[in-house]
Amino acid sequence: MEELSFCNKRLVEILVDNQWMYNFQVTRFFIEEPWKSLPPEWREDLLNLTTEELNSLPFGYVQDDWTESLRKYISSATELVLPRNLSEEIQPCTLTSELKRGMNPKKQHEVRHMAALVSDIATKTGCDVVIDVGSGLGYLGHVLSTVYGLKVIGLESKSTHTSGADKRLFSENNENIMNVTFEMNDSEDSLSNFNTLISSCLEKFKKAEREKVPDDGNLSSSWSEVHSLNSAVRNSNENGNGADVTGIGVENSELDTCLLIGLHCCGDLTPAMLRMYLEVTFVKGLCCVSCCYHRMTKHGSKYTHFPMSRDTEATLSKFDLRPTIPFLRLAAQETRARWKTLSEDSHQSHTNAVAYRALLELCAYKENTECNKLFRRIATAKDFADFESYVDKILSRCEFTSRQGKESIKDKLNLLYEEYKGKFPYIEVITVLQVILQPLIERLIIQDRVLWLLENGQNAYLMPVFDDAISPRNIAVCSMKIN
Repeated sequence: MEELSFCNKRLVEILVDNQWMYNFQVTRFFIEEPWKSLPPEWREDLLNLTTEELNSLPFGYVQDDWTESLRKYISSATELVLPRNLSEEIQPCTLTSELKRGMNPKKQHEVRHMAALVSDIATKTGCDVVIDVGSGLGYLGHVLSTVYGLKVIGLESKSTHTSGADKRLFSENNENIMNVTFEMNDSEDSLSNFNTLISSCLEKFKKAEREKVPDDGNLSSSWSEVHSLNSAVRNSNENGNGADVTGIGVENSELDTCLLIGLHCCGDLTPAMLRMYLEVTFVKGLCCVSCCYHRMTKHGSKYTHFPMSRDTEATLSKFDLRPTIPFLRLAAQETRARWKTLSEDSHQSHTNAVAYRALLELCAYKENTECNKLFRRIATAKDFADFESYVDKILSRCEFTSRQGKESIKDKLNLLYEEYKGKFPYIEVITVLQVILQPLIERLIIQDRVLWLLENGQNAYLMPVFDDAISPRNIAVCSMKIN
């Protein structure tokens, strides 16, 4: 734990010193003017990079004649990046055409690797039941059951997803999977409901084993009871009371051990899972990949679930680093693996997209007006080819609250373009500095969760589970409970 604590200190020191790189909304680029905080001695070095050099910066590329402070920033930051290369210890499973059904290549990659890691932890912990939180349409659970022979309880907050998972499930009449609508959070009611629900599901599995679900294409009494369970828990979630589902065909017997898993758990879901893991006795293992850190709940100036550990909280307080939405959003951005592959055209397209949107924001700011979308999407990639095309599309798909006519708005946008086009090169410069910091912020968040588990007497480790060029959120927090 001392090593992680020291690492926390190094991460926070770099992030505090370079807040100007990330603490602004990208759409306010020309309002906030972050390039003005760029050290003058860095500008010539960074503005004259080739595409290959620009792409290599997040991997520690420096030149001997660069200013010392820039070289120190790059080397110090890249030293703290977590290893993201796929572990050779865990070999992904092979999917049949039936198991691939409905999955795009990215999802197939994630499911093949995640299923293999989950199976490994299940074997080491002796768990024969997996609780898949945020199970969606049930792809991962289907593979865990079919390939590895595990029983699966899929928990999904959206009933439309559990219905879709059931359709996929019942096409094979698989009695080793149950899909239940349940919204997990870290409240006492949710903990009570989780305990009761999972206990009952485990009893259903045992009952199904004894009765052997008939293979006649119809729901057996055991499956009907699962849907009754769904209704009971759903009603409980709606009225805020703990669900009493113990009377739905449950017989008293020893509970099986369970492994709690989540593939890309959004916002507050991972912290809620960690609490369930810690407090529920029959949950013996954990494997969770998080995402969307910026969607964590915020009360006042503080986030409810970051930091979680006492160590991280003390370090943030000591250096007065206060997490913001841009800070957490950067942690959830693509990693340097994709940045490395960008072409010169891709960089130009990104520059145009940021610059044109930021000029629109600047115009609205200067004219004290609002730009309201008339359509969900106001511009496509081809509309960013040149500024004239972008402006024409904006004026046809948006309305402004000011009394100025669209021609007046167009003239002012064109004037702003001429005024700020010389600042466009700074967009990729600031962006690459953010790409360098992205893995540090994500490490701070993930490491905080590991420290919280350690502080609460459990072991924990991190495992790169996907190729981050395919699936950027690729680090799993894993734990095997110490009794």
